[in-house]
Amino acid sequence: MNFPLVGNERLKAAIEKMLASRKVPHAILIEGESGLGKTTLADFLCAAVFCEGENPPCGVCTACRLFAGGNHPDLTVIEPEKDRKTIPVRAVREIVAAAAIVPQKASRHIFLTDCAQCMTPEAQNALLKVLEEPPEAAMFILTCNSRAELLTTVVSRCTVFTLGPVDREIAAEYISSKVKREPEEIQAAVDGAQGNIGAALTILKSKSASAAEEKAKEFCDIMQNGSQYQMLKLLLPLEKSRPKTLDFYNALEIKLVSLIRASRSKTLVSRYERLYGTAIEHKTLLKSNANLSLLLTRLAAAAMTER
Repeated sequence: MNFPLVGNERLKAAIEKMLASRKVPHAILIEGESGLGKTTLADFLCAAVFCEGENPPCGVCTACRLFAGGNHPDLTVIEPEKDRKTIPVRAVREIVAAAAIVPQKASRHIFLTDCAQCMTPEAQNALLKVLEEPPEAAMFILTCNSRAELLTTVVSRCTVFTLGPVDREIAAEYISSKVKREPEEIQAAVDGAQGNIGAALTILKSKSASAAEEKAKEFCDIMQNGSQYQMLKLLLPLEKSRPKTLDFYNALEIKLVSLIRASRSKTLVSRYERLYGTAIEHKTLLKSNANLSLLLTRLAAAAMTER
């Protein structure tokens, strides 16, 4: 059993003890701000309850494979309606009715309510009735940002697992193992997200994507109307960071495809296609530790000589 979350050691110990004893409560509420791993933990608990192996979740038994593939018949997921952004009482009444039905394969039928705070007061009261007298084979997992968003009577019927931020050094180390970014960028994102790993990854992704897209746009503008000096001035700062260079090439590919589709000039289309091929080639070389300065200089030359 590999606990899926970083940090939260006390919670991890409590869950491991619970699973080892096979005494899983009929109702669990997972609370924590967005990015802390509520969905990840809910999925882990579902897999562990369904698992047929010795050390759940084993990941290899039939039940684990069914769940991983999104095909387990004894899992029902309830989410807010897209057009209303709420979970109406009607949806909860359907849960109550289904909870009385015997599971098809597992020992328990799990009803996972994501964003439980979106339940209307009427829906929460309807759920309360089944939480107070749950069918033996039914289990309920709810996720929310804070228990304060739910009726106290609903919370009182649940075992509450609270997710918190991770120590910033631990968070930075974990993120460093998952993404290729400069250490100072990672630390700044972790600090800005206050130890929330999911939020820090979002900051890194959005910041990197936005900067790369802007540079790709500027690249194409210079290619059409600027000078080789402007091009080199734009590109050469990238030679200090291989990850940023890769982000730029990814953004440039997208921008060139857009130009190819929008252009009615066969000459321009041919020019953009050749440059697109150069970008693809350079991405391959990037992964083999090619010299960044040389690659970027070649890209600048190719862009300007194509005019």
